Amino acid sequence: MRRSLVFATAALDPLVPLARAAEAAGFHRVWTTEYLHRDAVARALAIVLGTETINVGTGVAYAFARVPVQMAALAGDVQRLSENRFGLGISTGTRGVRRWYGADFEPPAPRTAEYVQTLRETWGRDPDLHAPPPVYGAALNPIMTRTVARECDGALLHALALSRVHLRERVLPALEAGRARRRLPTPLEVAIWAITSIDADEALARERARRQLAFYLVTPSYRTVAEGTPWEHAVARLRQAFTDADRAPEWGRYAELIPDELIDELTICGTPEGARAQLAALEDELRPLGVTEIVFQTVGAEIGQDEVVANCGQIVSALDPAVR
Repeated sequence: MRRSLVFATAALDPLVPLARAAEAAGFHRVWTTEYLHRDAVARALAIVLGTETINVGTGVAYAFARVPVQMAALAGDVQRLSENRFGLGISTGTRGVRRWYGADFEPPAPRTAEYVQTLRETWGRDPDLHAPPPVYGAALNPIMTRTVARECDGALLHALALSRVHLRERVLPALEAGRARRRLPTPLEVAIWAITSIDADEALARERARRQLAFYLVTPSYRTVAEGTPWEHAVARLRQAFTDADRAPEWGRYAELIPDELIDELTICGTPEGARAQLAALEDELRPLGVTEIVFQTVGAEIGQDEVVANCGQIVSALDPAVR
């Protein structure tokens, strides 16, 4: 199974050195992220120009932020400059994110299908682009998962998809339904994000993972992930605490509501030795389910950029693909 790393951080200058370290360690790919004040495609371009062999993808670029013809031109140029090492990962974002951008992209799944089709049509008319970049679609809930499996080269599963109930009862059936109507002759790639926190201090690593989970689990569009799980009521209490709050979010305070079993199920965290053991078990579990790539997502909620960068370095050194 391929191992990759996503730079879920606002930090910019350390990305190319980190990517070079991941390249030297034999990682399959690094992914860049997009949010307020950062652009995933620009970051991917910087990385492809600063590396030689590692694959680079946007994990993710917001589809609603660029019309598809313009996105096709942008991604096509990055693909040519990377000498065919680039993958375009797109997302519709949450409703909250779309509001920040003042963008409309409703209904998200049909709009995604149209968007991908336009990308392919545009690339097909480009005489200078001999190998269009593969397109990956972000997914977590069933409707989008089916759409992505049908339309895209690969599915990028959100870190919360590691909820085993959600994965087995909703995500995997949706992937199969999408495959049954797949438009492409190539097999579907399936990459799953995994929140990863590594430190010599195991308690610190777990605390950082708790904060990241709290950040995600209060998001309204992710509420179905907890349904039918042993920790459904714990997540409900977390959401209520977030709703009742009269001040800016303090993820450390909400993290106290995250039970240990949730950390164990949804993250890779602990000492380097512990993280390696968790990863080996996770790969053995996910490989038969059709997952082709595990993407280590650094924690970032309520910690400094230097700590985020240090965690990325820990991931590269501890989860080196050569060490299995």
